[in-house]
Formats: sequence, C-alpha cells, structure tokens
Amino acid sequence: MSNAHPEDNAQSRFAAFWMIVAALAVFVLVLRLVLWASSADEHQVVDVVEDGKVENRMKILADVMKAQGILLNEPAVVDKEKNLVRIPVKDGMRLVLPVLQNKKAGPTKVLVPGSPTQLKQSQVAAPADGAKQKESTKGDAAASKTGTKTAPEASGKKEGEDKPTGKAPGTKQ
Repeated sequence: MSNAHPEDNAQSRFAAFWMIVAALAVFVLVLRLVLWASSADEHQVVDVVEDGKVENRMKILADVMKAQGILLNEPAVVDKEKNLVRIPVKDGMRLVLPVLQNKKAGPTKVLVPGSPTQLKQSQVAAPADGAKQKESTKGDAAASKTGTKTAPEASGKKEGEDKPTGKAPGTKQ
C-alpha cells in the first residue's frame, strides 16, 4: 500500500524532516533566551559614583571587624565587682563541651510559649487561679455589704508585702 503513491510518501518524509528541524531550532532559541535571561543579572554594569564615601565606609567596616575580633578572641575583665569576665569563644567551647557531654539527657525544663507542655500546664493552673479569684471576689462582696475591710486593706498592706515603708524595695532605711 505504501508503494501505491510514492510521491505522497516522499512529500510526507520531506515535511516531517523540516518540521523536526524547525522544532529543534525553536527549542535552541528558547533555551538560549532562558539562559540569557537568567544570567542577565551578571551582565548588568553597576555604576559606582565615587563621592569619597567608599573609602570612609571601608575604614569603618575595618574598624568594626577589628572590634568584633577583639570581643570574640581576646579575654577581658568585664565587671570586677560581679566577677564577670569575657573569654574567647574557642576557650568557652572547650570548657563547656565536656560538661554538656557528661550531662544525661532528660526532659527539658524550658517551656516554649504555645507548646503542648505549656498549654497543658496553663490549663491545669487556670482552674486554681479562677478558684482564688472567686474566693477573693466573694470576700470583697461580703466585706462591702458589711462595711468591713479585708485583712490586707485593714493593715494598709498590699498582699505579699511585709510592711509599708514608703521606700523603694531593696534600699536600706
């Protein structure tokens, strides 16, 4: 059957050949366009205005880097009264690492806000706080009806305060 019309067969092969060539040409052009667009940032020329600020900025950067190097790599006494010193990071790691490696793994005592552990603890603590609030409001309501003051109000003290001094906490009298 294919021999019935030999010129149709030759024309279809000729058309298929040129369609493949055209498809490859389009593919190569699109590929080159994509590669050119992705590397366009590298080919852009940035105009730097020399206004004398570059040298000043580089000097400031060098000073900052030097100060950071001193803070990270040189020991110093920060506060003698509090016995506070600064040691290089490498020395600190050398001192702390054996302690951490010998420490047994266990549950953390750090509560992350919104974590399941924190939410459970806040739900357990909430009824106890609510019960205290209800008791205090009942006592306040009863006191206001009778005209008497509750214990903290009668003594002139706030709850948790030993004696009113009029001075800031932690100051000597």
